[in-house]
Amino acid sequence: MQKLCAAQFCISIRSFRSAQLMHFFQRVIRAFTREAGLSGDYRLEVEQEEVVDEVINNLMEELGSNRELTEWVVGIAQQNLVNDEGWDLRPGLREFSKEIFKEEFRLVENEVAAVAKQPNFFVNLKQILTAERHQFLAAIKKRAARAVAIIQEEGWTKDDFKYGQTSAFSFMLRLSKLKLVQEVDEEGLGKRPLNEFQNSLNWPSSKTAYKVRMEQVAYEQLIPLLLEILDIHQKGFVRALSAEIVLGNLNEFGLIADIARKLKEYKQENNMMLLSDAPYFLNSVIDGSDTPFVYEKVGSFYKNFLIDEFQDTSGLQWKNFKPLIVNSLDAGYSSMIVGDVKQAIYRWRSGDLFLLQSGVNTEIGEYRIQPYVLDKNYRSSRQIVAFNNAVFQAAAQLVQKEIGAAIIPEVYKDVAQDTDKKQEGFVEVAFLSDDADEKWKAIALQHIPLFLERLQTLKINLKDIAILVRTNDDGQQIVQHLVEFKHAGKGKEGFRYDVVSNESLRLDGSGVVNFLITALKYLHNPDDHIACAQLSYEYARFNHTLTDLHQVFTVSNQTLIEGHLPDSFTSHKARLKKLPLFELTETLIEIFDLGNLTGELEYLQTLQNEVLNFSNRERNDMGAFLDWWEEVGHKKSIQISGDVDAAQIITVHKSKGLQFKYVLVPFCSWELDHGSKRPMMWVKSDQKPFDAAGVLPVKYSSRLEESFFKDAYEEERKRCYLDNLNLLYVALTRAEHGLIVTAPVPGKNKKLNNVGTLLHDIVQQPALATGWRAPEQVWRAGEWTNYKEEQNSSVASLSLKNYASASWGNKLVIRHHSAGHFQLEESETTTRIKYGIHLHTIFSRIRYKDDLNETFQMLQQSGIMNEQEKPVIRQLVDELFANETVASWFDKAWEVRTEVPVLLPGGEESRMDRLMLKGRQAVVVDFKTGTPTNADLHQVNGYLDTLRKMNFHPVKGYLLYIRTGEVVQVPPDKPAKSAKQNKNQLGLEF
Repeated sequence: MQKLCAAQFCISIRSFRSAQLMHFFQRVIRAFTREAGLSGDYRLEVEQEEVVDEVINNLMEELGSNRELTEWVVGIAQQNLVNDEGWDLRPGLREFSKEIFKEEFRLVENEVAAVAKQPNFFVNLKQILTAERHQFLAAIKKRAARAVAIIQEEGWTKDDFKYGQTSAFSFMLRLSKLKLVQEVDEEGLGKRPLNEFQNSLNWPSSKTAYKVRMEQVAYEQLIPLLLEILDIHQKGFVRALSAEIVLGNLNEFGLIADIARKLKEYKQENNMMLLSDAPYFLNSVIDGSDTPFVYEKVGSFYKNFLIDEFQDTSGLQWKNFKPLIVNSLDAGYSSMIVGDVKQAIYRWRSGDLFLLQSGVNTEIGEYRIQPYVLDKNYRSSRQIVAFNNAVFQAAAQLVQKEIGAAIIPEVYKDVAQDTDKKQEGFVEVAFLSDDADEKWKAIALQHIPLFLERLQTLKINLKDIAILVRTNDDGQQIVQHLVEFKHAGKGKEGFRYDVVSNESLRLDGSGVVNFLITALKYLHNPDDHIACAQLSYEYARFNHTLTDLHQVFTVSNQTLIEGHLPDSFTSHKARLKKLPLFELTETLIEIFDLGNLTGELEYLQTLQNEVLNFSNRERNDMGAFLDWWEEVGHKKSIQISGDVDAAQIITVHKSKGLQFKYVLVPFCSWELDHGSKRPMMWVKSDQKPFDAAGVLPVKYSSRLEESFFKDAYEEERKRCYLDNLNLLYVALTRAEHGLIVTAPVPGKNKKLNNVGTLLHDIVQQPALATGWRAPEQVWRAGEWTNYKEEQNSSVASLSLKNYASASWGNKLVIRHHSAGHFQLEESETTTRIKYGIHLHTIFSRIRYKDDLNETFQMLQQSGIMNEQEKPVIRQLVDELFANETVASWFDKAWEVRTEVPVLLPGGEESRMDRLMLKGRQAVVVDFKTGTPTNADLHQVNGYLDTLRKMNFHPVKGYLLYIRTGEVVQVPPDKPAKSAKQNKNQLGLEF
């Protein structure tokens, strides 16, 4: 059944289209604007950061004239000074501006814009919230100050009170100096004011001389004041704390509204749409329609849809796509959604795992959905599968207990998997403690080269090892440690410690790339003496002509510095500067002979790709490119072949969907909650005065648990724990044969706040207890072994020895004469070539002989063939049909496909001119206009091999050489030709 489905799928591939959701939405939008007669020349901006910089610069120009904006910026600047951050606000504003591109904000953007337009909205809101907060604090401080005054009038000191530093006197003294509402939250208030302090016997200490008097005053005066304070707290704390939280984010609220306003103005002025705008624009056009007309404008009709990685689909993307799915189902067609809720780790990109968990069932209807659970693991060895089954069944229960979210076990209910693999594999999880000199993370770094050595001892290649990290910073630490390890001579002979990572593959790490950028900088600004000197130095270094570092930099005369550079560069700077950007970089490569530098070709090719992309997307301008390079381009990385024998350092996020024979997770300690990175949340409350403000921005914090925004906090906390548990799931399920993990030993409080603590609790549970070694703090299963599986033959890669670069002016020349260009009559050769092409077109398009008239008419109407050519070509077609073999191909007993795309073994893409099917029998025909070659036979044999793998039998292949009428049968082994036609039969002899 699987083979049959594959065959049907591959044959119909011309009716299959694959695209990212964003690209699909772009096609729809362009088709819609064209159909509606709107301006279709709008610019689609991909580089969002450049637009943000422009918007921030425009915003800064309003400082001074815009009073509210000035206050917000000054307020944030003051916060930066308090936090010992830089005075320049722009970097912070760039980071802050990311909020306006998140789906959470885009869904409430119109509402925010509406309230922000109201006169004095922010001023009035600030006054109301400040009054709420001040009234609460003042009422408590007044009563607490009265209590302190009574105590001081009596002449009592803190030593006269019970409980020392936590006495009733200390409590009242603290409240009399209260500055923040959050200081009297549940923890700050404490338990004694609710219990012990309400009994006068608990006020005096046992040693005081004023015991009787203190009990009397406490009973008559102090405890009534305490009860008043508690009553005020009970009635007003939640409201006052909510006001304080919103006030703390009011500057950010105003800035977000203003940045969103300026961005909207900028896009309108520049007739531009950001790539991230596509789903929002489309959603506004659809506006809840069940079968939106906008999709009809794409020009294509799709019956079935398949959405992969659905757990990472955003709510807005689903709203846009759902009408198509529903329409397809209503028409009787089926569609497919593929995803795994446990691998939903892209919520920061607005992915919503609850769509897959329950949303689709609710919105589409359970009666229309047939779920299929894939419960067999084809990737990992037995020990790894068993370990992960036990870990995540237990983890779901522990996390549920911690945060009280029943959704966690629901997500992980199908986590248990089977495997058919016979290999045992191995798992090792080591828990490391801080020692007197080093933290556990430094010790984990020291373990990495030891793990690499042990794996290499088993004859394991480095390219089969992946080191998974939570952040790029973690990856950079590992790279730096391994480099220092090698340079310090700590590495053992016969072992290697090579790694590749995104950071190590960045373009700005390449000498040749930096050299080219420096050359561009110097051309752009010839007065840049530093760039000139650096260019001269690097050029001398490349050519091994530099003997002294001071040769270049001690010379201040620019002419002398340029003397180290080629004359073809220094004498033609003005001409070079006028060249188009891509041609300029190609010319510089040729002038400085950079294409022959070994070890740099990949970087050079990637840079040229980026230059070409920039030229097509932006202005073909050197200055604009250099600005883009400084801000964005230098971060670009090269793509390397998987054959490079080096361990790969990769983030867990980027590893999703990948697999590696051996996986190291050296820093398995990321927090389950947000930790220090507190995201902005958009919340609402039906309580006054917050209801009138609509949506409000607040920073994620445990303080929200006691505010009017408790529900939003608990929902975010639940999702955050699930995100980080899913991240652990992805990390631990990438390994095929070996999994090695290091994590910290939990602290004394053993609070479940990170994945390391979670793992430490789980490996000691009964299901995994047999592998636990308590003295070593290590869990082990299986033996470290080298798993060698049968390798499929890989496609041979082509390695370039140099980067070929030459001026197009030396390749292209204008022909100043032509023997036949101005002749009224075509030459006989030209006519034959044209007729051959026409015949190929006809035979590639018709399914049956009955289609000939319609095809001739279509070619004539489209201008491909004229009235005079038609009878001649028709006669040639009839002569070909006189061949019985050719005529049999057009019998209606065949099911025919024409122009069939096909992927050949090795990844090469081609196209079958004609494919005929009859049950499982298949015949493929390729039409050729040239002379026979062995490549033709090889090509058709590739088609036949593909068809056999798709379970077709028997299969036959033919070549029809239209020029001569010769038919060549292509069997699996030796080709057998049919009787040749008379070579002059068609009159197309060249």
